[in-house]
Amino acid sequence: MRYMFILFPILFATTVASEGMFSWLFSSGEEITASVKLVNKCQLDSKYFIVRDLESGKSAPFINGLAKLATKTKSSVQLQLSQSVKNVTFAGNAVAAKKKMKLVADCSKRNLNDISKN
Repeated sequence: MRYMFILFPILFATTVASEGMFSWLFSSGEEITASVKLVNKCQLDSKYFIVRDLESGKSAPFINGLAKLATKTKSSVQLQLSQSVKNVTFAGNAVAAKKKMKLVADCSKRNLNDISKN
């Protein structure tokens, strides 16, 4: 019986704001406009990056380091290079979409496997 008393206050003490972790876990693909901030650690201008929804194929360019993308919560989004950039590859990690996001473009790492295939 003592354990029930200890668990009861803990369960009620874990309320979270609507943008918190529980909202993200239990949301059902709500339509949102993701506001995506780009942290550019590349020598390539930010205007050459886009954010793409991997499920719908929709994309949005960065203007002054910010992109607005119509998507759904938990959809996979990825930082990519615009199709206007030729002969350069960049593969960002896919992450779950949310209303406010920050994506980092880091070009300091090179994948030597790509070079050996040529």
